[in-house]
Amino acid sequence: MNVEISKLNKPEIGEVSELLAKSMCTNPNHLAMFRSSNRSVVKKQQRMFEMVLKNPDNKCFTARLDGAIVGVMCYSSSEKCQMNPLQMLVSFPRFIGIFGKYLFPVLKWRMKWAKHDCQTKHIHFGPLAVHSDFQGKGIGKALLTNFCEFLDITNQTAYLETDKEENVALYEKFDFKTVETDTLFGNTNWFMLRKNKH
Repeated sequence: MNVEISKLNKPEIGEVSELLAKSMCTNPNHLAMFRSSNRSVVKKQQRMFEMVLKNPDNKCFTARLDGAIVGVMCYSSSEKCQMNPLQMLVSFPRFIGIFGKYLFPVLKWRMKWAKHDCQTKHIHFGPLAVHSDFQGKGIGKALLTNFCEFLDITNQTAYLETDKEENVALYEKFDFKTVETDTLFGNTNWFMLRKNKH
């Protein structure tokens, strides 16, 4: 299939945040945190992903088939991939408004992943999502190929996290290696690194 990959445009943020929320609401960590994948929970996650997509420190790209958005990926530099204490403090009221009673599990998730964050300079990859109707059709591979070509051209190391075991095998095909695992909400999480080529 001819997958077209291009930078996310601001008017697309609503559509793409909904794609992310619907695609990821049944991931193990998400189900453990929110206890459901019903409409109201998906809406909360959509607002969470809107924050990610609107953050100018994140580079976000869409994958299209015949003009329709069917996938998305984001990444950021290691200098910008974690919120510092001041940013957390400033954002706290907004987080309460978005997550309500789910805030503390979400913060636990953030803190757990931040603890494992790669300590050397890197590009932090994620989230990656593919529309449920197009999964298994090579969309994710097309996005990852595009990302890894960028890494190789710029000679950079990449780091990511995943809570889905089937994703580990996919990332391994692109030379990511598991460097650590941990348990969150009873689920195994994998922390993976792709070293630069030189």
